[in-house]
Amino acid sequence: MLALSILVIAVLVGVGLLQVYLSGDYGSFFRSIGIGLLLLLFSVGFYRKWHGT
Repeated sequence: MLALSILVIAVLVGVGLLQVYLSGDYGSFFRSIGIGLLLLLFSVGFYRKWHGT
């Protein structure tokens, strides 16, 4: 689950960087980073809950 989340975060960051490169708009990049961070926080929380640490 954590590996899948990291893959999705990498895709979000990649898409954000591509949008910055193509349009110069940093808003979409920071939005992608924010979504990725939220996904990472939820993934770590679920991992800890499922593994009891």
